[in-house]
Amino acid sequence: MKFSLGVAAALAGCAAASQPADVYILSQDPSSTEQLDRSVAHLVFLQRLSTDGAVGSLGSLAADDLDVAISSINKFGKQAQTLFSKAAADPSQLLIILEGMTAADSTALGKALDFTKPSFQVADTPSSAAHRSLVQKDLASAGVVQTKCDLERAINPLAEECWSGKSSVAVYDIKKDPLAAITLADNIARLGLLAQSGEMETTLVLIPESTRSSGIDAWSSSPLRRRETEEVMTELDETAPTPEATSAAQPASPFATHIKDSAIPACFSSQSACQTATGNCSGHGSCDNKYPGVKDCFYCNCSKYTAEDPHHWAGATCSRQDVSAPFWLFAGVTLVLLGILSFAVTLLFNVGEEKLPGVIGAGVGKSSK
Repeated sequence: MKFSLGVAAALAGCAAASQPADVYILSQDPSSTEQLDRSVAHLVFLQRLSTDGAVGSLGSLAADDLDVAISSINKFGKQAQTLFSKAAADPSQLLIILEGMTAADSTALGKALDFTKPSFQVADTPSSAAHRSLVQKDLASAGVVQTKCDLERAINPLAEECWSGKSSVAVYDIKKDPLAAITLADNIARLGLLAQSGEMETTLVLIPESTRSSGIDAWSSSPLRRRETEEVMTELDETAPTPEATSAAQPASPFATHIKDSAIPACFSSQSACQTATGNCSGHGSCDNKYPGVKDCFYCNCSKYTAEDPHHWAGATCSRQDVSAPFWLFAGVTLVLLGILSFAVTLLFNVGEEKLPGVIGAGVGKSSK
């Protein structure tokens, strides 16, 4: 009997430890709830709160997870603004993390959120130490500082002292602040209206109490790192593709126009991953296999000079325009003009230095009678 009770308790503990974290994005109305790895969720949080919509390095993910990560960021990340969009049209981004959610807290908050479903769930939710690292290191490096405001002021987009520009992150422990869940439930309708109006988008991360002492101590499965130094620098030294080229290739992808330079790998595992991450090579090339028949290494093969497109394109996403030819043309013409000007000045100087012929003064001499 005691053995049976022990087994039941162990099974109950395992079930509690496996509780996923619900993530609500109030600006979205999902038809179903997806399951995301914590590393992918980590990139989604960074993309939503980052000022330029950039994400961490994709080098922290395995090659097989690259397609899933890009698809998830396109689906759950914030929408990219066009080149000439007004800054006022860009909604503020608020991330609220509630730790220590019990079954009673989830039930009470679930009633207020009955108009929507979780956008996704994080099955392998890390511990409290990971949440502190996410806020104090990852988000802080992106320019977003954790607010010290209470929840009532933190959800006010006009309270400038609680915001880092147009982004803010707030973390509340239900065990230490039981009123946080009640305050949030009372203001869910207001947050939903702000999301619908495009003024502020709120992302709620509800962390179960059972994960407080989880053995997972980081949101990222491996530390973010720079690409290896042996990779070709010209393939990494890349700026973001132009909005015109990206919109022509993939108009529904907010991620392709906001990839950091270090996020472009030297090789992609598939042609579709290459096309998605580079915006189909910015419309100036094609994704080809660098080593056909040996291994899968897809990269952007930039188009050559044609009559239709007289530009030379280069870079990891074929978005860099080669200006070496126009530069040398300009420099050559400048040197030729300087040479002509120098020759003209020298010629005039030499002519002025010559003595006047004697016949000029012959007509002005006195005549002798």
